[in-house]
Amino acid sequence: MQHYCTNCSVYTKQKYCPLCKRKLSDQTGDNEYYPVYETKVKRRRFAQRLVLFIAIFGVSTSLLINLLTNPERLWFLYVLGPVLYGVLTINHTFLSRAHTGSKVVLQVISLSVMLFILDAASGSSKWSIHYVIPFLVTLATFFVTIIVLRKPMKWREYIGYMSTMVILGFLPVILFLSSWSTVLWPSAATALYALLTLIGMILFSEKTMKNEIVRRFHF
Repeated sequence: MQHYCTNCSVYTKQKYCPLCKRKLSDQTGDNEYYPVYETKVKRRRFAQRLVLFIAIFGVSTSLLINLLTNPERLWFLYVLGPVLYGVLTINHTFLSRAHTGSKVVLQVISLSVMLFILDAASGSSKWSIHYVIPFLVTLATFFVTIIVLRKPMKWREYIGYMSTMVILGFLPVILFLSSWSTVLWPSAATALYALLTLIGMILFSEKTMKNEIVRRFHF
């Protein structure tokens, strides 16, 4: 015998509705399954696909107009960078349940790429490489450090993302050594902060975490 919930319109063999927890009547029916309903996961995936489609439509339209009207100057790059960053921000930062550390790392990478594209489109004065990207890496590393310091139990959870940010901290120096960047002090400051962060992780973390850090960096 099945019970019927008038509130949720479902049939179940239980005396209480599994959805709203109300006591059920004795009305019976032939339907043994719950009605199909849209879950939050499905709605989230639909929203992500919709955002991606809008982004593809916007970029492709801008590219077509650019090529038809002024192919000598690729102004559609001004659209491409922010759109790509917007897609990642909405789909990964807001609509996904990804780890906070993952969101921070991808935000730094995507924002750096967007600014580099805008820099290249505006004449490639390299302001993004000289100043902005080093500042973003330092700020993101500091943000993750604050999270870990406020919740020491999350050391193991954030160790991989902290390690990634430390590695990214040395990237501006590599760009300077490879002549991509010609301004030393922002790159040097970022590398120094990354080094100090790594030393702090080793000195102030627990023994198990020290072993994990040493293992990841192959000391």
